Amino acid sequence: MSEVTSLQLTPREERGKGPCSRMRSNGLVPGVFYNSKGENISFTVDNLALGKAFEKVRYSKMIELQIEVDGQVQKRNALFKKLVTHPVKRRYDHVDFIGIELDKEVQVTIPVETIGRAKGVVLGGKLEVLQERVLVRCLPTMIPDSVVVDVTELEINGNVLVDQLALPEGVTAVFDRNYVVLAIQTARGAKAGEEE
Repeated sequence: MSEVTSLQLTPREERGKGPCSRMRSNGLVPGVFYNSKGENISFTVDNLALGKAFEKVRYSKMIELQIEVDGQVQKRNALFKKLVTHPVKRRYDHVDFIGIELDKEVQVTIPVETIGRAKGVVLGGKLEVLQERVLVRCLPTMIPDSVVVDVTELEINGNVLVDQLALPEGVTAVFDRNYVVLAIQTARGAKAGEEE
């Protein structure tokens, strides 16, 4: 697991369209943090800092929030739940974080990364990544950056199913039905490529 990203939040009392609009014009993004313990904290966060943090963690990595509660800065582990981008302006309009506990498993989607050059591609086939992200379950501190698939041995019409993914210990793929993550499809010219 990579280093945990942290983000400074400032509690806010004001709510409603007017105050939130003023916050946004000052470069701040209104948001809410909540968790299963019943905490519900309204805050603002710097737009630029929020963008940088989101680029690092997206929706699949834990983030450490630093929030001032009762005059003291407290830390909360969380995941991005929802980030609303303005349709025209280059800014964020709202953000929601959901609190997590380090000793309880979470479900997150992680990107699929391929390495190697498939035998089927060498013969003229085409690599099709049918699922760019997969849902996994693990402890927050064990969330992998990605699931890496070595496609070197895949022939034309070969595929990799979700239950065949090589995931780190403690990380489990979540699915109801086994599905194809990636495949080598027959492409036009495959035969010509073979003859060459």
